[in-house]
Amino acid sequence: MPERTALYRLYGADDRLLYVGITSEPKTRMKAHAADKSWWTEVQTREVEWFGTRDEAAAAEVEAIRREQPLHNHIHNTAALLALLPAVTEEPLRPRFEPVASDDRSAAQRMAADMRALTMSGDIQVGSRLPTTHDLCARYKISNVTVQRGLRILKAEGFAVGRNGSAVYSTSPAPQHLAEPKHHVATEVSAGQTTPPRRVAESLAITSGQEVEHHRTLVYVDGRPLRLETRYWRDENTNENPVEQLDQITVRPPTSAELLSLQLPEEIPVMNVFRQLLGRDGQALEVQIFIEPGNLCQRQYRTLMVSQ
Repeated sequence: MPERTALYRLYGADDRLLYVGITSEPKTRMKAHAADKSWWTEVQTREVEWFGTRDEAAAAEVEAIRREQPLHNHIHNTAALLALLPAVTEEPLRPRFEPVASDDRSAAQRMAADMRALTMSGDIQVGSRLPTTHDLCARYKISNVTVQRGLRILKAEGFAVGRNGSAVYSTSPAPQHLAEPKHHVATEVSAGQTTPPRRVAESLAITSGQEVEHHRTLVYVDGRPLRLETRYWRDENTNENPVEQLDQITVRPPTSAELLSLQLPEEIPVMNVFRQLLGRDGQALEVQIFIEPGNLCQRQYRTLMVSQ
């Protein structure tokens, strides 16, 4: 049955539109805003308009943001820059960062980094021949042996392939059926009750040491590990459906367990997606963590720009 959904507008002094949103339970959403929105004290009046379905309300919300330019709407900005951890201000814990004056990676790593970037940007087309060993030696002022080390790095990461008696060619590490979910095969790693990591516990609003349900799988495509997925949730019997998805993405070197599970070359970082599925009250119903190889993962974001 379609869910009746409200489009609400919050106004400040002089009828300045502060915020536009949608919800099936306006009173609950107002309480959530009062608890976590720094601008809530500016709200003077509100308007509520009901729609027969959530899709109708969502379309009206986007149109209202475009036309009416509310001051504090960021919900349709699909990417946000967030610090990984809170900034440390107290001594002696505040880190000291030294200026980077030179690239101290090996010559082979530097050469591989350039070829990798050119391939990923499309300046070197997949299927084309990479520069010859002679050209690479001259360009980077390195030896034949060093060039071969750099090419081995690219081959291990899936960005280059050699043909017997021929040149080395640019290629893509993406499996053939990467974009086709029907070819993704999940293998269960673990399941059942567990004490979640602290960040998960905070998102689910549970006490320290409390156990929750979890399910961890390793997803394969074309026989290659693609993604390590872990889901956590408080109550598997809840009937509430999430109304909002919040993703926080970080990139870091893999742990030993991740490197082995995903069969990663040592130079490849991982992308960590921390996903929260939120209920009507803004509380996480479920947390999902995806660990993906840096040479395979890609995200695309579209942001609605609202002029002030």
